[in-house]
Amino acid sequence: MATVIQIKRSTSNAAPSVSDLSNGELAYVQDASNNGASAKLFIESVDSSSNPVIHEVGGKYYTDIVGATKGSSGTAGLLKFHEDTDNGTSAVTLKSPDSLGSDVTLTLPSADGSANQALVTNGSGALSFASTTSTIGGATDTNITSPADGGMLLYDTGTSKWIDNVMSGDATLTDGGVLTIAADAVEQSMIADDAVGADQLASSAVVTASMVDDAVTAAKLASNAVVFASIDGAAVINASETVASNSTSDVTFPTTKAVFDYVSAIDVDDDLTVSDGSATGTINMDSQNLTIAGTANEIETSMSGQTLTVGLPNDVTISNNLTVTGNLAVNGTTTTVNSSTVNIADPVFEIGSDSSDDNLDRGIKFKYNDGSAKVGFFGMDESNEKFIALHDATDSSSVFSGTAMDAIFGSIEGVGLALSGSITSIDGSAPTNGQLMIGTGTDFAAGTLTAGEGLDVTNASGTITISAEDATVSNKGIASFATAQFDVSSGAVSIKDATSSVKGIASFGSDFTVSSGAVSVTSLDGGTF
Repeated sequence: MATVIQIKRSTSNAAPSVSDLSNGELAYVQDASNNGASAKLFIESVDSSSNPVIHEVGGKYYTDIVGATKGSSGTAGLLKFHEDTDNGTSAVTLKSPDSLGSDVTLTLPSADGSANQALVTNGSGALSFASTTSTIGGATDTNITSPADGGMLLYDTGTSKWIDNVMSGDATLTDGGVLTIAADAVEQSMIADDAVGADQLASSAVVTASMVDDAVTAAKLASNAVVFASIDGAAVINASETVASNSTSDVTFPTTKAVFDYVSAIDVDDDLTVSDGSATGTINMDSQNLTIAGTANEIETSMSGQTLTVGLPNDVTISNNLTVTGNLAVNGTTTTVNSSTVNIADPVFEIGSDSSDDNLDRGIKFKYNDGSAKVGFFGMDESNEKFIALHDATDSSSVFSGTAMDAIFGSIEGVGLALSGSITSIDGSAPTNGQLMIGTGTDFAAGTLTAGEGLDVTNASGTITISAEDATVSNKGIASFATAQFDVSSGAVSIKDATSSVKGIASFGSDFTVSSGAVSVTSLDGGTF
């Protein structure tokens, strides 16, 4: 049978250490779980100080990353750079032209260029990064400094460049191409006599919309240019039409006679009638004043100049019932309710605040008298977040201390139970020495341990002693086993196997050949690491 020589290998993708190999020994990591994606070939060597080192010398990992093909008949040479195998099997390929007049050498720049630069050649194979432009500002014959809406390009002979500027002065230009001439920019001296006449204006060319507010002033009108006869009769309310006959939205203006007639016809009532909803009162406005009076501790009034202020006093007393139909918010330090009965329909009573850790207890404080004034408290002790009930308590700014009060309950359910005292009776009887709490199916009762075969039980005050009897032929009990003949593990007893000097059955792996009971090596395997 032929002998197969194998190098060391590992199914993982971890490189071997110097302790795994000897000088000149090879090893291959197979990366079996990833179908060899990171499979590599290693060899151990030594450095200049004769120290062992591990070198990567090849493998599927590297052949998958770069694929190179030398040119052949009809096909130019190429070099492939593959993408991450997690993303696919595509590659970037650098390929030579099918025909070259001579060798071509392209030398890359020694450093990266700036953003948006392009790779250019000097014609001799030396590559470098150069700036390009796709904007007017990037051209060599422009000097754009402050681009703005409505800006224009103007040629400057001093710099031999196109520069940017914005039209200003009496005329401005927007980025939408709208030219605006400033108010009063065109003066009379700029227009020749009779330059603008009826012939230069289209019919109805000058209308109200053509003039800005206050465009026609007295300075722009010749003396007596506008007289009453120049005004359209529709724009004036005369006495015969009366002011009242015109709409309140009318933009016409009345004559003095029309206004006088309108005002004289108004009937002015000198009496003011005031009502509280059930009774009324009348104030003669020529001789009487209207007084708005408040109620002590309920409503207060204040008059200053032309301002009458009606409001509530700082301390409000309401003698009768008060009903609040909306929400009631009381922002203060102390709220006192002196009543014999308080009815609250809300099923949940919320107290306290969770905006910060104030280290204060939460619950109900109550007062009582058992011959002297006392304070009680029940609620949550903030220091340990447990429920407490105290009588004869002390309140230190909402932190309570005192004596725990007794309690009477029916059935009690709880997750845990901790006693700081002791259980003095059960089922109405005091416990005896050696009794235990034993479940009966419905509750716990006091029970006593009794001895069985092979066991002795001794009950004492707070102590139960259980002892085992030695085993005999007629009595169950504790037994020991000789170590020469028996093995004992986790309570299981077994008889020991034959010693190593006794022949027995053996199995051999695939690296051995067994024929007629003779064993031989079939493979010289480098092994694993």
